[in-house]
Formats: sequence, structure tokens, C-alpha cells
Amino acid sequence: MTTQPTPMLQIEDLKVHLPLEEGVLKALDGVTLTLNHGQTLGLVGESGCGKSMTAQSIMRIAPRFAQMQGRINFHRASGQTLDLASLDPQGDTIRSIRGGEISMIFQEPMTSFSPLYTIGNQIIEAIRLHRTKDPKESTAIAEDMLARVGIPDASATLNKYPQQLSGGMRQRAMIAMALSCRPALLIADEPTTALDVTVQAQVLKLMRGVQAEFGMSILYITHDLGVIARMVSEVAVMYLGRIVEQSTVDDLFYAPRHPYTQALLKSIPRMGKKAKHRLESIQGSVPVPINTPTGCGFVSRCPVAIHGLCDRVNPPLVPVDNGHSVRCFLYPEVVAAAQQEGAVQHVS
Repeated sequence: MTTQPTPMLQIEDLKVHLPLEEGVLKALDGVTLTLNHGQTLGLVGESGCGKSMTAQSIMRIAPRFAQMQGRINFHRASGQTLDLASLDPQGDTIRSIRGGEISMIFQEPMTSFSPLYTIGNQIIEAIRLHRTKDPKESTAIAEDMLARVGIPDASATLNKYPQQLSGGMRQRAMIAMALSCRPALLIADEPTTALDVTVQAQVLKLMRGVQAEFGMSILYITHDLGVIARMVSEVAVMYLGRIVEQSTVDDLFYAPRHPYTQALLKSIPRMGKKAKHRLESIQGSVPVPINTPTGCGFVSRCPVAIHGLCDRVNPPLVPVDNGHSVRCFLYPEVVAAAQQEGAVQHVS
């Protein structure tokens, strides 16, 4: 008898709008996601599609002028469920969660570490806030985590400043700080971008090992589909602030449904006989989400768009197979859902 997975994080119809002089920028436009206990969920898409804003919204570090709607339900180990979207970003509750129960590995460690304090000072500060106030124990934990991420002579590194380390070493130190408090949820935003391929493999192995040891969940944000294939069990594809497809990692690679996902996979370089063929590319670029018109966000770049429908109605995200959801009118299940939602007058 198999046990049903229990959700740790449930994002429901999350919208984050940024009022600018040019208009309202819809960074997130109705994101719905569920991350279960112990699961690794991948979030992929082109730059500017809303991946990092999703992470910042969970951590409540989005810009102060951002207008947020929707729910971010976080199920704590104590059994308490909190809507993170309703919390004061500067309040005591979110500050006790941020860095402790939920940690984040940022894409650029040079801007995440303060150049005025040593690596050890900054890691130990997080440990003393969330794990132990004992100076010797917190120092030992920091040194142990630096050693775990492959930093040689961890005790000496504690006394170094971020600018004294290479980019790869800074990224390892950032990962050590994120893992030092044994978070229930780890948000990894392009954590291996600054690392070479060999070190990248070591870091991914480390994250999987720590996940198995601590039982934590991981939200892995990247545009590298090769990393996704090795790291996650389920994938959500984002485009223009919306989830356009979600499935298991095997289904995504072998049976992609959304035209955007299909185009992404076709643009991956391949070895063997197919290597002689010219790589396919996605025409155009992600539109700036300011005062966006109604309809599917991918319609201007989609080779199979249904004009008169895709450019007039925003398709809902609907299950079209067991555990496989897609936001595209090419599937009758999506058309039927749009009719039920009241868009029937636009659907022929």
C-alpha cells in the first residue's frame, strides 16, 4: 500500500504585479504549484518568465511596491499552516521562517554576501539565529558545512571575505549557508550557474545527499534542462508569468504537450546522427509583461496557434493525462474547461 504524498508548499493563483510608469508589469499572473514533502520540483523557462519572482514571493523578498494576490500555504513541521502571502515581509513570523525553515541559494553569491564581513561571520549569524546560540557549536556547524560542499581548509575559509574567494568557492559557501540550518524547504535559484561541469556534478550530488539525510523538499529553478533531467522528479514550465505545463520529468522529455515545451526540447544540442542537423530555435523573445492583452502569452511565437481563439482567450491549466497538465487549446480538455469557466462565447 503506497502512501499519498503530503504537500509542504501550495501556491494558489499567485499574482505579483509591479506598477511602473510604463504600465502594470505582471511578473506573475496566476501561478499555481504544489511541492510535496521530500520532493524535488523543477521550475524551468526562459529568462524573464517569472521563475525568480516566484522564489522571491515565497521568501517574501519581492520589491516593496509589488502588489501580491493569492495564497502561499506553507505547512510547517509543527503542523501549523501559514499563508506566507498574508504575512508582514518584515515581521517576526516570516523572519523566523526565512533562512531557517525555508532557505534560498541565490544565483549570484557576490551580491548575496556582504563584502564587509567574513564568510564565517555570515554563516554563523544564520546558525545562531535559527539553530543554536552556542558560539563553539555554531562555529563547528559552519566549518562542517563548508567542508561538506568541498571547500578545502574550511577553518581558514571561515576567516576569509567573499572577495577573497573565486566565483565557484563563493557559490559553494552560499550553498553551505543555505543548508547550515537544515531547512525543510530549499529554494535553489540557478545554484550551479557559476560552476564548471565537474564541480556542478559534485554540488548536485551534495544537494541530493543532504536532501536524503534531512528529508527536505527542493524547488530547483534553472533553464538547464540537462540538470533538470538529473535532479528533479517533477517539472513545471513557466512562460510569461504562468505555468504552461507540469508533469513528471520523464513525461516532459518523452511526451511534451505544450508547443513552448516542445520548442525548448528541440533546441537542445544532440550527439550522434542528429548532430548534423541545424538546431531549431524559438522565433522572437519573451514579451515584456506590461499591459499584456488577453489570450495565450505564447501566441505571437507559436507555430500552431489558433487565431481567433488563442489570441482572445487565456487557456486554463488543465490535466490532460495522469499527472500531466497543460495550458493549450490544442487539447479538447482545455477547451472544455474554458467553456465551463465562461469563455464559451469565444470558443468555436
